[in-house]
Amino acid sequence: MSDYSDSADSSTSAVTSSDETNHDVKKDDMGLSTWVDNMDQEDILDDETFISQQVQARNRKKKKSGGFQSMGLSHAVFKAILHKGFKVPTPIQRKTIPLIIEGNDVVGMARTGSGKTAAFLIPMIEKLKTHSAKVGARVVILSPSRELAIQTQKVCKELAKYTDLRTCVIVGGDGLDEQFAMIANNPDILIATPGRLLHLIVEMELDLKTVEYVVFDEADRLFEMGFSVQLHEILNRLPHNRQTLLFSATMPKGLYEFAKAGLQEPKLVRLDIDTKISRDLEMAFFSVKQPEKEAALLYILREIIKYAVFPHQTLIFVSTKHHVEYISALLSLAGYECSYVYGTLDQTARKIQINNFRNGKTNLLVVTDVAARGIDIPILENVINYDFVDSSKMFIHRVGRTARAGRRGWAYSLITSDELPYLLDLQLFLGRRLLVGSTSSSHQDYSSDIILGCFPPDTLDIDMEWTKSKILSENNLESLQKVAKNGYKLYTKSRSSASPESHTRSKQLYTTNLTLNIHPMFAEQVDEQEKSLLNFITSISNFRPSETIFEIGKRGSNKQSSAAQIMKKRRSTIGKLIEDYKANKKEVTDVNETTDTNGQETLTMISDISEMEDLQESHSSNKRKSVGKSEPKAKKQKVKSFKDDEYYIPHVQKDANTEKGYSITQGSSFAEQAQRAVLDSQGDEHSLLQKTNALRWDSKKKNFVRGLGTDNKKLITTESGTKIPATYKSGRFKEWQKQNKISMPSTGEKEISGSHLQTKRYRHNKITAPKPPDPLSTNYEKKKKKLQKIGTGNASGNGADEKFKTELKTVDQISKERTIKAKRKAKNARLPRKSRKK
Repeated sequence: MSDYSDSADSSTSAVTSSDETNHDVKKDDMGLSTWVDNMDQEDILDDETFISQQVQARNRKKKKSGGFQSMGLSHAVFKAILHKGFKVPTPIQRKTIPLIIEGNDVVGMARTGSGKTAAFLIPMIEKLKTHSAKVGARVVILSPSRELAIQTQKVCKELAKYTDLRTCVIVGGDGLDEQFAMIANNPDILIATPGRLLHLIVEMELDLKTVEYVVFDEADRLFEMGFSVQLHEILNRLPHNRQTLLFSATMPKGLYEFAKAGLQEPKLVRLDIDTKISRDLEMAFFSVKQPEKEAALLYILREIIKYAVFPHQTLIFVSTKHHVEYISALLSLAGYECSYVYGTLDQTARKIQINNFRNGKTNLLVVTDVAARGIDIPILENVINYDFVDSSKMFIHRVGRTARAGRRGWAYSLITSDELPYLLDLQLFLGRRLLVGSTSSSHQDYSSDIILGCFPPDTLDIDMEWTKSKILSENNLESLQKVAKNGYKLYTKSRSSASPESHTRSKQLYTTNLTLNIHPMFAEQVDEQEKSLLNFITSISNFRPSETIFEIGKRGSNKQSSAAQIMKKRRSTIGKLIEDYKANKKEVTDVNETTDTNGQETLTMISDISEMEDLQESHSSNKRKSVGKSEPKAKKQKVKSFKDDEYYIPHVQKDANTEKGYSITQGSSFAEQAQRAVLDSQGDEHSLLQKTNALRWDSKKKNFVRGLGTDNKKLITTESGTKIPATYKSGRFKEWQKQNKISMPSTGEKEISGSHLQTKRYRHNKITAPKPPDPLSTNYEKKKKKLQKIGTGNASGNGADEKFKTELKTVDQISKERTIKAKRKAKNARLPRKSRKK
């Protein structure tokens, strides 16, 4: 994070807030007393807050600086920050940490890899300071994915290593009994995914009234479809006086989209609005056909990344879990060691696969978008978009896995014909030039331009033949490919559609064959013979015969069929319209294309809708020009706009495309449109209400069921009126309590001393296998049978993975043991029967 010191001073930041009133701390000899005198007498704080502010004022560095020293952090937190290697705060940390410490609700946005996790963890630990003996969590951190929650807990433990704060991570896929024990241990910080957290809240009847600090990590994803029920119920259980924080790399400017979060006078901090992507990230886009994708992936790994020479870690994004299985199997046959992760994969398998990739056992990780957000994999050099994204916001998160914290990285994307409109949407969102192809070997700026081109001719032929042969020879691979194709068909139906303007521009690109130009990355590999071959292929694709199939062989003949006469008549009718259309299309192409000194074709960027209207108006004024006249070609002039920059007010805001990309409510998929169009209504008579709950006969189950077959799930209604699955209240927690004989105090009460159900795990508790018995010993067979009976167990394991029961006993356990001991003593102290008879 120290690499951000230069960008912190010159960051193009936009900080907007409704009311920014920060108390100035005087740093003269009077110090603390001057600061106390300047405080408003009306806002008198309680003793604890007052003392903490005194300590914070004393901890401030006297000289003004932009480091962590000037933030007034406690010694334990500051020591942990230095131990982790953070020297200078990043721009997002410098802007948000003081606001959070003051108790404001903050909505923060900064590009990926800019230190957003530490931006909300550092002030959180500073405010908590030490473990509270009062029962109940004080912090809830919600994450959209399991991997992100586990990673957040890892960073939290490192920053809280010099405190006694307790953290626990609650994610789906883990055992409920272990999570019951962790919550019974009275953690201060809950890091969880919404689904499993709500499950435990309902199952354990948890009360969240002690929560002071709520963080929505990747907030835009949490408030999208899929988490609405869980978030509504969790937010309803939180206290109103909590502090709420929202962080993400893609955050819309309109806070009305996060009205559900219950923000109170929030401060909006948006950094890197113009860059959006790291300046250290270089991108290349390759135009391919759908059957060439597998070959293009193998070629990129072998020739561009040069995996055999430099085994860099690479992340490959695909659209569905079926593609994950297919691509990972194909890469394994090609000799690559790869891991894979998708949403429905077992939690244990997900941990194993990601750990193998983190530890360097595998260098390729094939994933869906489940790993696109927040995951920080060290030294990740490359990202490959095998299937392109359907939203510009998701592209930011995908490529943000590389080029983090000052390191450089590459992002390669494969673009098919149906994915080109999404690329043009991305160009409008990023506000960058779109360069289409080049045959020159001049230097290209891959970090600031979007450069699109195709592979050289015959480059992918060998890889395509190898892929076909493997699919034919491997039955498993053939079935995986078939399933992946069917899954992709369903994926294309459900994904959101690109904007109409991008569809129009993509058609222009394909009609002018600009996508067939070779990518500048391969300019040095293409000789004159391949260039002529490419031009020949382009001319063949542009060829249009002068007559239709009905007129072939009829030219000059007096006898013509009725079909030939109809086509001749139709050509004379619409021929003029076709010529006008071609001429108009050529004018549009001439305006949109310019040629620079290096011979590179550049597509002019249309940054907003108003510019497109200007362009269309300029074309419509030229429609009346006659096509037949042969006039000398005039020099191309720049199209002048009718707008006066001083007085013209556009009907669309300047950053409309950016905010459209960031928005979480502008989805155009059928599911999102249907959700907005649903009208829930209830019957106004008792008979109508009874009709909805009427029993009907299910011919498959041979039984009466309620409602529709798809909706026939048992639901329970919470106090807020939210309907959740009945499986959330299964009685598992009460069974666990009876089994372990544990009674939990209510929220707000004092915790039971010595009730640590999950003690610390020490790394030095190593368990090794027992020494094998000596065959020459007298009792060899006895020892051998004993070892076989016990088993080797965790012979080569580590004691850190084992759980050890605490030896500290609770008050109830001690009292119970004393009672039993007294009864035993009273029983044993009696005289024997013989002595009693005497």
